[in-house]
Amino acid sequence: MTSLARVQIALLFYSCFCVISFTAAVYAATLFPPMMPNAGLWIAGLTAAGMFVGAPLAWLVGKALPREWRSPLVARQSPLAHEPAREI
Repeated sequence: MTSLARVQIALLFYSCFCVISFTAAVYAATLFPPMMPNAGLWIAGLTAAGMFVGAPLAWLVGKALPREWRSPLVARQSPLAHEPAREI
């Protein structure tokens, strides 16, 4: 796998992880009454923690995903057809 593909996968995972961690922080800070007076601090802290945890996790996921990030499309005959309808 090229390093460019790994970086692309890691950035995609990291951005999704940050959105989810921010949403979870907003829900946690606004749904629990004891956290409500300092909701801004809780949201910022939980989001920052999610960003710090998400960076190495995204790099590991980028390494673990399939080798071919952008595999070329290859036309092949359908298993349901007896003969191709067009030249392949």
